[in-house]
Amino acid sequence: MKRNKYTEYKNFPDDTWQKRLYDLLNLPISEYLSKHERNLDASTKAKWNEWMSKFINPAFDESKHLEMIANFGYTGLDKHNFKKQYEFYEEIKNDPRLDEDTKRFIGFMAGNHFFEGNIDSVDEWFKSFYWTAPNSKGREEDKLDYTINDILKSPYGLNYLKGVLIGLQWWSRDVTF
Repeated sequence: MKRNKYTEYKNFPDDTWQKRLYDLLNLPISEYLSKHERNLDASTKAKWNEWMSKFINPAFDESKHLEMIANFGYTGLDKHNFKKQYEFYEEIKNDPRLDEDTKRFIGFMAGNHFFEGNIDSVDEWFKSFYWTAPNSKGREEDKLDYTINDILKSPYGLNYLKGVLIGLQWWSRDVTF
């Protein structure tokens, strides 16, 4: 991302999306997180909880796999890679920077083919500057100034990460599995 973007938003109130965008693009990530991500906002929290109950938790309960498949809109069980889901989950299950929900969410992403073809491990993804779009093939507009590891250095980084994960462009794709 380029610094000094959206300078017209510099003097907006802190609780506006314009000021948050300006700060995200112009402050060091640690300052941004301390300023804006102390708590999950109500909308993000509600969306996160919905994802956990409709998709993530059923994906980790074999007796509810068919429920998850129906909820997510897959055309069959074979469209979700449960093996990859559990591989990624196993890799991070002891990471103290993440809560259990986030570990499962990342595992679900692997099962949903988010990393396919470009990312072979959570460690590799956590070090990438293209973590929001690992399939972007290095397009400059998809490159961020910080990695997930950078985010997780802040006590508020997990809140930010959760908000980004549920808002990824990946989820709004128009693809049938």
